[in-house]
Amino acid sequence: MTDIIIPTYLAADAVESLVAEIKRTAGCPVNVIATCQKASASVNRNYGLEHSTSDPLLMVDDDVYGFSQGWAAHMIRVMEEYPDCVMLTAELMRPDGKPGFCMGDPIRGGTGVSVVPARKLPTPCVAVRKDELRYDEHLLGSGFDDNDICEQLRRKYPNGIWLICHDVRVIHKNEMKNQRGPYWDRNRAYMILKYGTVP
Repeated sequence: MTDIIIPTYLAADAVESLVAEIKRTAGCPVNVIATCQKASASVNRNYGLEHSTSDPLLMVDDDVYGFSQGWAAHMIRVMEEYPDCVMLTAELMRPDGKPGFCMGDPIRGGTGVSVVPARKLPTPCVAVRKDELRYDEHLLGSGFDDNDICEQLRRKYPNGIWLICHDVRVIHKNEMKNQRGPYWDRNRAYMILKYGTVP
């Protein structure tokens, strides 16, 4: 049974259709954990990690949809085929069908997988290993939580690889809930204070 975490501050009924779509299309037995905590993205991600047991596990943001049949099973197979893979992302597409934003600037399109040399990825639809590392809860709202966890992972796994799975494409609305305005400026300043730069 594979855990799929939906880190969201929305109420459970607001993500019912997403949970149903994930279960219908996963292609393998899954346990969907919708966090539904009235808190930051980091708090919700950590809540999901604390309540998950599978290795690997998946995370899916609440503004992702359009899953192809068997997508989760495929991502799990890729993680099994590449034991050095630290993080695997699906290809993120915009609702208009164009490639969506993808931190780390990976190769887009094609089939199979590609290594992401920058060794960082956004986390709207990822597979990761079970690990004791946690998201930094000093980050408010959302934003920069991806940067922070990837930096933690790079330091812990200096020989690890980050991959993009071209065979799994999902639509990411990229709503950036609670990300702009004071959250952005405050979180960016915190990253610089913590690392000397925005990783």
